[in-house]
Formats: sequence, structure tokens, C-alpha cells
Amino acid sequence: MARSGWPVVLVINQFAMPRTQWGLTRNAELFSRVQGWDPVIVSASRDHYSQAVFTTTDPLFRLVDVPAYQGNGPKRMWGWVVFGARAARIGLMTKRLGLVFASSPHLLAPVAGYLVSLVRRVPLVVEIRDLWPESIVASGNLRRGSTIHRVLQWLERFLYHRAAQLVVVTQGWEEHFAALGVPADKVHVVPNGTEVADLPSATEREALRKQLGITGITAVYAGAHGPANGLGQVLDAAAKLPEVNFVLIGAGAEREALLDRSRREGLTNVEFRSPVPRSELVQLLAACDIGIHVLAPWDLLSQGLSPNKVFDYFAAGLPLVSNCADGLRAVVTDGEAGRLGSFSELGQCLADVAHASDEQRRAWGAAGREIVTTRYSRSSAAAQLTDILDAAARPRRRLSRPWTRRR
Repeated sequence: MARSGWPVVLVINQFAMPRTQWGLTRNAELFSRVQGWDPVIVSASRDHYSQAVFTTTDPLFRLVDVPAYQGNGPKRMWGWVVFGARAARIGLMTKRLGLVFASSPHLLAPVAGYLVSLVRRVPLVVEIRDLWPESIVASGNLRRGSTIHRVLQWLERFLYHRAAQLVVVTQGWEEHFAALGVPADKVHVVPNGTEVADLPSATEREALRKQLGITGITAVYAGAHGPANGLGQVLDAAAKLPEVNFVLIGAGAEREALLDRSRREGLTNVEFRSPVPRSELVQLLAACDIGIHVLAPWDLLSQGLSPNKVFDYFAAGLPLVSNCADGLRAVVTDGEAGRLGSFSELGQCLADVAHASDEQRRAWGAAGREIVTTRYSRSSAAAQLTDILDAAARPRRRLSRPWTRRR
């Protein structure tokens, strides 16, 4: 989408997806609303979870080929190198380049962004959606204090100090950046969110339920099926709540194991559905009754979270169930828009919401819809991001109130 006269902002994110796909559409949704900049989003043409190759007609995107991989082995890391190199090449050839916006994970995307910004003499903004390398340590895939860990820590510090501005998705990471010596006024929260207008209206609910085969009290999980997601806890709850239907939508490394377990245990109230484009996903959410957010019990996750799926549930008017009360404390509290508990309390929270009255579930759903409407709309986040990009391009301009979000 060329917008004559506006400088180009090059967005480097291997996992960014067009809005017609399932997955990480944050960058597409935000930069399509940013004013004063012409976005070019460089991402991989291979879906991170399913490894399927896709194409797009979205004019914002430039897709690059990366090798297929499974798990966390050398092929995955080689894919990061390939993506970084090819993204940097596009950046070096981009005309009217005014700024580079590079998103982690992984850190090689910001490395590519730094090299482009250095050669082209334009500012760099780094977006941090996950705390690397701390999240790799938390997952058990990297030993704290190892040579690789120390190298990644050095690279993290280097990139954060070279960036003109840092964008994070949640509050709660302040101490981490302070420990790295990053000035607080350089770090800005642009939370995840959604647009209520993108969701079907309440009057369409019954027709959607019939069309999509949703019956009874149905709890839905929409997202990745990986080790960090802790979906075994959903199956635990399903075994104890046969009167509740569970729909799990998504893909990932743990999906086949979850399917096998569900078959072995005869969990007839659990249905697995493949990823669908966002336009179809919002309809499916609107047809369900409860939205599930669940993660594995990693202490790092308690620092702060801003999960897209939570805001999508809210926009759909679904009461929320989560086992991450601490991590979501800046977004919602227990009892405000559903039930939130500790890492071990997902089943009890699900039971509480499933057995609540219809009136109570509607009240929770309305509260969640109010939260996302007033605090987490994509339009307000895009306006805030526009201010950050402008400030990065004009270093003397000061942003007001770091570590706050526009409401």
C-alpha cells in the first residue's frame, strides 16, 4: 500500500502474519492503522506452527523463504539466520526508508534491523514480545550461565542500547530493563488488543452456533499448542467436567500428543480444530461460551502478560478463565471478567464459570468487552505507536509518561 510522500518503516518480524492468516497479526493490524508512515512488513512465508508455506496478496507484506524445521534444533536456528540475512537484503534495497522496526523473538531479527539502520543511517525501534534469552532458560532449552546464554545476554543488552526506542507488549518488565541499564523513558508499552467492531454482533450468535456445530456450554482455546501453553491442564479439566464441551483451535509441537491423549482417555467432550483465518476465528469465538487462557507454570510468565487471545475473548463477550492471575494483573483481576487463578487452578476456575448462572456469565462477558473497548483497542495502540515512531525519527521530541499506555 504505497502512500506517496510518506517515509517507509521497515518492519522485520519472521512470525508476522497477514490478517487473512491465523497467528501473529499484531504488526499487520497496528501498522495498517499507523499514520504518516508507509509500512513494509518482512516476514517468513512459512507458518511457524504448522510449517506450511503460504502466500498473500496483502500489499504490506514482503514474504521471504526460510527452511522448514521441527523442534528447537539447528535447523530452526539456521532458519533465523536465513531470515535475518534475507530481511536485511530487502531493507538495504528499500527506497524512501525512514526507520527500521524489528521485533523479537528471535534476536536475529533485531540484529538484521540494526545492520540495516546502521548502513542506511536511519533510527531503529526494537519491539520485545518475549524476554530473550530469559524465556529460553525458563523453557529448559538453555542453561543459565552457559556460553550461549552469556552471548545472548550481551546481544540483548547491545541491541536495546542501540535502539532509539523500545516497544514492549506489557507492564511488569521494568526491573528487567533497569538491570540492563536501559533508561525507563526509552521503553513504552503498546499492548496487544483487538477491535470490537471486527466481531459478529450478539444477534448472530445462535445462527453461528448452528452453522459451526457448537452446542451446550462450550469452552474455547484459540492459540498455539506448544510446550509453553500447558494444554494438558485443559484435558485434565475436560476429564472432570464431562458436561462442558471443549474446542481447541490451533497448531504446534504438542498437538499430536494432545490428540493421542484425548483418544486414549476417551475425552468425547474435547474437539480439536485446525487453525482458521482470523475472519473465521472471530465467528467461532462468538459462538462459544467461555474463553480459556492457559500457560505452563513458568515463573517468568508472572512478570507480565498481554495475550492476544484474551482480548479476542473479551471482544467476543466471553468470560475469561486463566491460570495466570499474576501475569494478567495489569489487564484484569479475578472475578472482574471471569475467574483467574494460579498455575494449578485452571480446572477449578473452569468449573466456577461453567456452573455459574447465565446472567453471571453475561455480566463477566460484558465487563471484558468494556475492558477491551476502553483500554485495548488496536486503533488507540496504533496512535500510540505512531507517536513512538515519530519520536524515534525526531530524537529531541520527548514522549510523555513512559511505561504507560494510552487509554
